[in-house]
Amino acid sequence: MAERTDYYSVLGVERDAGLPAIKAAYRRLASSHHPDRNPADRDATVRFQSLVQAYGVLGDPRSRTAYDAGRPVEVIQVEPGAPLAEVFGRVLDQLFGVVDRVAKPGVDTRYRLELTLAEASLGCARSLKLPRERSCEKCDGRGFDLSELPQFCERCASVGALERRPELRTERVICPDCDGRGFLVERACARCEGACVHTEREELTIQIPARSQDGQRLVVRGAGGAGRHGGVDGDCFVELHIKTHPQLTVRGDDLWMVRPVPLPQALSGGWVEVPSLSGTERIRLPKGSKDGDVLRMEHHGLVREDGGRGDQLVELVVEMPEALSDAQLRELTAAFDDGEERFPESLAFERKLEPQGEES
Repeated sequence: MAERTDYYSVLGVERDAGLPAIKAAYRRLASSHHPDRNPADRDATVRFQSLVQAYGVLGDPRSRTAYDAGRPVEVIQVEPGAPLAEVFGRVLDQLFGVVDRVAKPGVDTRYRLELTLAEASLGCARSLKLPRERSCEKCDGRGFDLSELPQFCERCASVGALERRPELRTERVICPDCDGRGFLVERACARCEGACVHTEREELTIQIPARSQDGQRLVVRGAGGAGRHGGVDGDCFVELHIKTHPQLTVRGDDLWMVRPVPLPQALSGGWVEVPSLSGTERIRLPKGSKDGDVLRMEHHGLVREDGGRGDQLVELVVEMPEALSDAQLRELTAAFDDGEERFPESLAFERKLEPQGEES
């Protein structure tokens, strides 16, 4: 039969010692023998394990009663080389009366995402680098270096709150000395600087659905602030903002644009390039195109509810040449001076201006 460990001897206290004396002994010894303060000592973890087990039994009234009666008790196991933050933290919870260990959900965050008109209409995958809070692993989310036990707050007797009577009623306020934690910290955690959490930039890919609207919000579950003490992480609300296209205008499910065309090209026809949601495309310009003509690009508009697409309409603006010399003007006039049928609308208008004979 294995020899029973004398936990009173481990902590160096008498068998009739009260809980304050047991806490004080454990605090003194744990701080001295913590493995983080003795990195070169291979036996530090073993000694610390004995202290954790001793306090885990004697610091709990039920466990201590069972131990004193000779009954089996459950002890905390600390594997050599294992992270001690969580185990040590549980003992600290006992030492300080489980102060501020209620599970708290993380806060929701908001992220503004700008999209092009094409991304919003057709849908896409976007990679975001979200600032995400994570509970500090080094201090187990407590905010102080676990190699040194904190001091009890004498002002609030480690309760974390004070009672005041400004008038006839009693009110509870947060202790200003310990900020409601119930203990005082001499040295904050080096990683989180006492914040209990640290922020990391995490790359996350989200899917933007087709037909997304300006101001629409997408929810990314669990991508918000870190939950505290086992609480669930908050969500991140991604707010979509659609940038105005420099050339395309939305008209219902269709897109409208104006395309300047030089006069010679409008007369001769051919291919011209126009912007679209899928990039620059070429469309055929009919020979003899006129100012105000509209060309239709079918299925190049916005995505409709039924999954189809509207059209893209291209309004032509025939651009007249500028800064022509007199010789160029004479040459251009001569090129069209071989027949009136080239400008039938102008001819018809001018004929209406001719004086009419008097009625008899």
